[in-house]
This record gives sequence, structure tokens and C-alpha cells, in this order.
Amino acid sequence: MLSANNVPITPSMLLSIAEIDEFKGAWNALENHTTALNMLGDVANFGQNFRKLIDPLREKQVDYDMLVKLHMVVSRQEAPAGFKGRHMPIIVQHGDKIIGSLDTAAPDEVAALIANVLEWLDQALHSDNFHPLLVIAIFSVLLLQIGPFDHGNQKLMRLMTILLMLKAGYDYAPYISFEQILSERSVAYFNALKTTQDNIEAGHMDFGPWIEFFLGALIAQKDELQDRMARSGKDVARLPALSIKVMKLFEDKERLQMKDIERLTRGRRSTLKLRLAELVDQGYLKRHGQARSTWYARV
Repeated sequence: MLSANNVPITPSMLLSIAEIDEFKGAWNALENHTTALNMLGDVANFGQNFRKLIDPLREKQVDYDMLVKLHMVVSRQEAPAGFKGRHMPIIVQHGDKIIGSLDTAAPDEVAALIANVLEWLDQALHSDNFHPLLVIAIFSVLLLQIGPFDHGNQKLMRLMTILLMLKAGYDYAPYISFEQILSERSVAYFNALKTTQDNIEAGHMDFGPWIEFFLGALIAQKDELQDRMARSGKDVARLPALSIKVMKLFEDKERLQMKDIERLTRGRRSTLKLRLAELVDQGYLKRHGQARSTWYARV
């Protein structure tokens, strides 16, 4: 069984984890953050579409069947594919430029290695002795070292990273593309993978180079989200509570009439009319139609 109990934790790792967890706590404490993202167009759409795909899996154990099904999704295949039948390296690229390649496990070793890693993952995620971000970091690099499928292993790793973060309560994770974050750091990404692979091949289970890189990428992800929210210039946090409640309805609905809003919020009709008028004037919502045919939608 894989053991990560001896992974050296550096002060910089602890600082990174603390910074990420501080943002996680702020996000989860302020429900209006996801409402604020509705103001950000592409960010909101990306995150919400991702959540629709991933949310049903949050409470399920990560096993062989889930891995195969998610690989089918990222590979856009109509039927699930088994593990690779021939040796396939991991190719790291930046655009059309190849940064480097990494050896992966032999095909006849994949099934046993994946079973081992998935068993460790399940135990580690349910343990209080190991921080979930470290578990996710180690799982992601092991998945790439094994390279279980003919293709799509890096896409699968990115998808699994977001899923595992959601399972660990990092609800903001889908709202900024992790693929873009890694692409912008492709050289450092390859170097961290290569150094970690060299360590493992030398008999040293030293995941430090990858963990440092991985945590840095997660910080860049949350920083990008903070910047995008700041640039929106629309401080949803200052909206009245009923207005925030109204805006949250549009996370799942494209259009709503007054009767729907009244029923779902249980607000007074007179107050709702006032709040809706304010949201329209402030550019959060757009009013369509007239009289009883009036309906509202996000801008």
C-alpha cells in the first residue's frame, strides 16, 4: 500500500495551504460569492456547467468505474475505453511546442497500480492525519506517472483535481479553468513532474517538487478568481439580503416571472417589486415583456 506519511512538509507548503484554505473559508461563508460570479459571464457559465457534470459524483467513492467514465467524458468517446494496451508517454506541450515527455507505467502494470492508488486515495481522504490538498496533489502526480489510458491522461488529471477539491469542500474550484493555469506554467509543470518521477525511480518517495508546484497553481487559480470578481466592479455583498436571495434564483433559472420569484423567496410582493427595480437599474437583471407577461433574466 502506498504511504505518504513521510512526505516532508515545508514552511512554504504550509503557507500555501493556509492561503488557499483562507479563501475557501471566505467563499463558503459568503453565499453571495457564487451570485457575484453570475455577473462575470464566461466565468459563471464555465463554473456552472462544470458543476452540473461533477456535482452528482461528489458523494461517490472514486473507483475504477468512475475513472473510466470520466476518461470517456474528457476524451469525448461514446463508449468507455479500458486501460492502455501499449506504452504511451505523457507529452507536455505549450500550444504546438513540445516541452518534454515522461515515461509511464507498462500496460501490464497499470491495473494493479491504479487499484493501489485508488485504495490509498479513499483511505487518505477519510483520514484526519493528512490535509486534503496534499492528498489531491499526490494523487494527481501518481495518475500522470501511471498514465493509465492511451490518451487524455492530463485532461483526466485536471478533471479529477476539480472533483476531489469539490469533495473536500473547495466549492470555488470549477469557476476558473485549471487547464489554463497549468498551460501558462507548462515549463514549470513539466519540470515538477520530471523531478518527481526521477525521485520515485531512484527509490525516494519525494513528492515535494510537485506539491510545491501544485499548491502554487492552486493559489494562482484562486487569485485569478479574486481578480475577476474585483474587476467586475459590482459589489453584490452590499446588496440587501432579499436582493441576494433573488439573484441566487438565477443560478438555476434562466428566466423568472414575479409570481415565481414571490413563491421561491416568500418575500412580500411590494418589497420584491422594489428590489427587482433596483436590480434592473443597477444592471444585474433585465426586464422583459409588459404587465402580467413580464419576466426577468440575468444581464
